[in-house]
Amino acid sequence: MSKPILNVALVGYAFMGRAHSNAYRQVNRFFADAPFQVVPKVLVGRTAGPLKLAAEQFGWQEYSTDLSAVLKRDDIHLVDIATPNDSHVSLSIQALKAGKHVLTEKPLALNAKEARQLVAVAKAARTSAGKPARVGVWHNYRRAPAASTAAALIAEGKLGEIRHVRAVYLQDWLLDESCPGSWRMTAKTCGSGAHGDLNAHLIDMTRFLTGLEFDEVAGIEQTFIKKRRNADGKGMVDVDVDDALLFLARLSNGALASFEGTRAAAGRKNYNQIEVNGTKGSVLWNFERMNELQYYSVDEQDARAKGFRTIMAMDGAVHPYAGQYWPDGHVIGYEHTFINHLADFLSALASGDEFRPDFADGLANQEVLDAALKAAKTRRWVTVERSQKLKPAKAARASAGKSLL
Repeated sequence: MSKPILNVALVGYAFMGRAHSNAYRQVNRFFADAPFQVVPKVLVGRTAGPLKLAAEQFGWQEYSTDLSAVLKRDDIHLVDIATPNDSHVSLSIQALKAGKHVLTEKPLALNAKEARQLVAVAKAARTSAGKPARVGVWHNYRRAPAASTAAALIAEGKLGEIRHVRAVYLQDWLLDESCPGSWRMTAKTCGSGAHGDLNAHLIDMTRFLTGLEFDEVAGIEQTFIKKRRNADGKGMVDVDVDDALLFLARLSNGALASFEGTRAAAGRKNYNQIEVNGTKGSVLWNFERMNELQYYSVDEQDARAKGFRTIMAMDGAVHPYAGQYWPDGHVIGYEHTFINHLADFLSALASGDEFRPDFADGLANQEVLDAALKAAKTRRWVTVERSQKLKPAKAARASAGKSLL
């Protein structure tokens, strides 16, 4: 029996557009149980020439510079927003009001006020068939097998009561003063700098791994290079967002946490690391070694064997998602986290089950981002406004699935 078709329109074709496009092309090849046949139908952008080339390269059947016309089409079921931050909310609302399911890049919005507006629209949105519109945010790091394994271990109580979280996300691409200005360096288009770009991932991963929320935060920020040359070579651009932002947090169970996001750490390309300490053990995950999970248990009886052990999270029988790819011991990469994310969204779309992170999660993350940014600017502790009551997300797929090999 043939699967129902899910036609996708993707808005944006830069870095994230490329990553999302690959997921749409690959998901049916690796997830045989995906309930839809996914079709990369239309790539949408503003400039026809580069858009046409991107559509051909990324495997899209069509391209269009007219989003309104695309949204009116009955054959488009899912709209994916992979544009700069300032358009996430407006484009998502357009798509929802047109009766489409929506996936949106992070951060969900420029601020919590915008995010609350989007959440309200999403709750009321219906498809042309009268069913609730489904939404999600592309926090793909949740779906690295090792990260999902860590979440499962924590949910099962292997770490006991959580006492500490420490997380860093370090890059160095803005260390070079010759790097031109871009939308990522202007508050009007991005909201914040390294904070919204990198700390957004750390906040989401903390909430995912621990199931805890944020109570209060204190922070400090710095913009090291306040003017950069315009990308078109004409004049200079004022940089009005942070190059680095560090903050402390108290979580909802009293645990303490620290976070550091910077784009000026020499030698660090995408150093995304989080460690969680509990009364019974610890876990540590670093994206640059994404297939590995460091685990320590205080219950180890043999003193000679005490210490962190390395779990290679590539066994499809026990580690989520790993069984969809290669035999045990054969690593997967960054691009596969997007495929895993999409596969779970498709399953939820067909079954009606919960999909996380959704826009409510995006709002919860944004409320932490806003509070930390305010704390850094005022140099005071700030209470996080938690406007929702959210239950913790499930750690991963209920089963890893059988190897397709």
